[in-house]
Amino acid sequence: MTLPFLEKLLQVLAQGGFSATYKYAVLLALIDLCVEAGHPPTSVSTSQVARRVVELYWPQVRPFTDWPAARSQTDGELLRQNRGSLGKIAALIWEYRQNHPDQFSPPRVDSSDGEYADLLREVEWKLVEMPLPRLQRVGGGEERFIYEIGWDEGVSSSRFRKYARGDGAAFDNRILFVDGAADALVALAAVIRPLVQQQWLVMVRAINGLPEARLEAFLFGADRVRLGALHKPLRLLQSGTCFYCGSALGGASEVDHFVPWARSPDDGLDNLVLAHDRCNRHKLHHLADVNFGRRWRDRSLELSGRLDEIAAESKWSRDRVRTFGVAATAYRRVPDGVRLWMGERGLRRLGLTDLPEVHRFGRELADAISGPPRRAPHGSPP
Repeated sequence: MTLPFLEKLLQVLAQGGFSATYKYAVLLALIDLCVEAGHPPTSVSTSQVARRVVELYWPQVRPFTDWPAARSQTDGELLRQNRGSLGKIAALIWEYRQNHPDQFSPPRVDSSDGEYADLLREVEWKLVEMPLPRLQRVGGGEERFIYEIGWDEGVSSSRFRKYARGDGAAFDNRILFVDGAADALVALAAVIRPLVQQQWLVMVRAINGLPEARLEAFLFGADRVRLGALHKPLRLLQSGTCFYCGSALGGASEVDHFVPWARSPDDGLDNLVLAHDRCNRHKLHHLADVNFGRRWRDRSLELSGRLDEIAAESKWSRDRVRTFGVAATAYRRVPDGVRLWMGERGLRRLGLTDLPEVHRFGRELADAISGPPRRAPHGSPP
């Protein structure tokens, strides 16, 4: 199914008539939720998509300081995400961020922050009302090749508000994947994600009249300045040693994404380790060998309490279920010929006889997900 699916998706991107960036955000959210599940899901909920969309827009809703007229790191403007306006979703997130200036990343899944629950609900309604019913349209028609939903763009706000107040029968929030679609999103994630990001970048550039330089890093790159806030707590967690080589952390060090950012943009605390700058540079965008993987998994499980403390003190997102899901998908789908990073020994090219061990580790991660259940966001309806 993957090639026909990709052809249809390319048609949506080329001819979908996008006037805002919402549809790009929904596509990336669906990809991420399928990857994070550890195995292709049959459905996701509108509340899950809303949470992921907020996370995608979160780093973009801050002053862009590379405008030609910008004079300092604080001198800049918000990038418009809609033709002629900031865009409703971006405006909602900006308002929340203004009221919580010390919140460096979106609150945790189990947050009791009522304002954040309200933000998620308003974003969810916006997605229900607009991009979700329209995403699969090309030309004048529609082909539901990704998902089926139980409403159209004429859905009434009163139905949704009843659902938001806890009446699960008022509105069916399921997004049901068409047979094979979730698997195709996972299999093609490495191809689709950069295509969608590039289209998003082109639209933002056109709407705001910007040159391309540094815009992509601003919209979709890891925020290295923000990650720096975790240097001290991660150093204490790792007893002052590099996660990879185990020697003392002297000199330059970097917060590294264990599952590379290029594979899935997961800034969750479980995915972050502190490493020597040289180890980080050598690892680059490669998956680490399973020996590192098992050590990383054990850290998340055995030091879970300390990671919770760091997340609370740093106001940093932590969702082990999501992070393990991303890693499980990555390791379970490693094909013959891929190179894993072995640390000082360099890269190991996998042969057919190596794959069972790597895939087994992916299954171990998936099994770990079925441990303590993920708690729903505060205020989520059934």
